[in-house]
Amino acid sequence: MNAAIAFLVSVLGQTLYILLLLGAALGLLIGIMLLVDSQRVLRWNAYLNHWISTGESLRVLDQPHDIKRVVYRRHRFVGLVVLAAALYALDVLVFNIQTRTLVHIFSDLAKPATLQLFADGARLFLVGGNALAILAGIILVLRPSLFKGVEGWTDREYAARLSDQALDAPRYQPDEWVRAHPRVAGVLAAGGGLFVLFSVGVGWLL
Repeated sequence: MNAAIAFLVSVLGQTLYILLLLGAALGLLIGIMLLVDSQRVLRWNAYLNHWISTGESLRVLDQPHDIKRVVYRRHRFVGLVVLAAALYALDVLVFNIQTRTLVHIFSDLAKPATLQLFADGARLFLVGGNALAILAGIILVLRPSLFKGVEGWTDREYAARLSDQALDAPRYQPDEWVRAHPRVAGVLAAGGGLFVLFSVGVGWLL
């Protein structure tokens, strides 16, 4: 477990280090270009600057899909599948999972007492959930109409789109500021890039 975490941290650290170097080098290059030929950089920015809204994509993802007809037409088959899956999961949770083993595996993450409490709570939660799933499977097989009242109470639609459209509106103030003060922006970009490159370089040498 420790070896896997150390490897993951090492890979992520090297990736972030490379991205930081590339970003600093790009900032330095853009800063120098703003000082030397700001109009060219502004033309590049106008060419590359495109507003991409997530509204259309989220609108497609937010379309509801009703599966109740499919479930009720094949309610016996669906009920048997739910019943079999819940029984298998319940058998594993009750007879085959030892929480002490899990606590020992993840003992480096927290105190054993805290891990034991979390593991026991998660196990009880899953056992209760699968017990309810067994009951739901039996109802689906024998009398699925009992679910109609529950569906009317629990059936809700949740949209991922932002309720405030102002949050999805473009902001061109930074572009306008750079267009009005290209040399100041160039000095800031070049200085920031140099500072990051120098700091990272000194840290790497040390």
